Amino acid sequence: MRAILNRTLRSAIIVAVAMMTENSAAAAASVEQHISFQGKDGIPIAGTLVLPEPANSDRLAPAVLLIQGSGPTDRDGNQPPNLQTDLLRQLADILAGAGIASLRYDKRGMHENRDSFPKHQNELSDFFSWSAFVDDAHAAFAFLVTHPGIASDRVGVLGHSEGGLLALDFATQYRPQPKLLILASTPGRPLGQVIHDQLSGLLKQQQATAEQRQFFLDADQRIRSEILATGKVPLDVPAGLAALYPGYLGPFLKSEFALDPAALAAKVEVPILVINGAADSQVSAAQDAARFSSALAKRTDGSEVFTPSAVSHNLKPVTGANDQGIAGALDGSVRDAILRWLKTRL
Repeated sequence: MRAILNRTLRSAIIVAVAMMTENSAAAAASVEQHISFQGKDGIPIAGTLVLPEPANSDRLAPAVLLIQGSGPTDRDGNQPPNLQTDLLRQLADILAGAGIASLRYDKRGMHENRDSFPKHQNELSDFFSWSAFVDDAHAAFAFLVTHPGIASDRVGVLGHSEGGLLALDFATQYRPQPKLLILASTPGRPLGQVIHDQLSGLLKQQQATAEQRQFFLDADQRIRSEILATGKVPLDVPAGLAALYPGYLGPFLKSEFALDPAALAAKVEVPILVINGAADSQVSAAQDAARFSSALAKRTDGSEVFTPSAVSHNLKPVTGANDQGIAGALDGSVRDAILRWLKTRL
């Protein structure tokens, strides 16, 4: 999510040879295709379609759309050169090994889609609106549903972090809904509350004085209130918060701040698996996952909330207090939970 301050501030490396070997084997048993589809307003979106190698070539494959988190994150889950998680690539390999196809894609105007980046500053707000990203996600879903190698009634969506918010939003707007949703490290509270907690934690970590903490927290509250009211980022954003609130993102942030993720989840009529690592320093298992739990408590469709211990925001193992769980292989318990849940529902 855009509010996730720690993503670009820290890195860690965890080596997991067994999982790397497993992922390589899964990749060898699949067919990877470079594809392109049209997003909102006909914008070309490049992506990667992974089709499992079927025992019977006439058998249509179930599929999962993978949506990455906030910022300039590419289809593999990376923000090169500084942030390298390979999260979505690893998920695609794991799914292929289980006979499940996947589609992941670069965001509009970024990475392979950079040629469509607006030429004029005054075009940025519309091009990068929240609705544009929601419609792009739905276009990706529609591509999968209509692909000749995919079982159209067996297509789900996995959204990571902000990608889960996009998945929730388009699933409540469009029909047919996906077969299921997986919300990985997705906030269950409105984004403003998450930003406040993240900012407060970061200021404490940086040993800011009480006066400094109050200044930035008050400024953040004021900025968010003005964005929600007007759709515009105020001109007097303090330098320390400028990276969170670029001027052109006012309309995008207004829409995102207005979302209530748990309320959206309650409206979605398909099974939902929520995964929130207990060691996630950006989205709180105690608060965000708990809110999803309340929203889904009365469901009888197999919806679940899974909060594995010692698992990071990027669904990687965390080995200690200074380990942010960024690199390395997907946590084994997360892998097993996803495959187990999909096996009976997709």
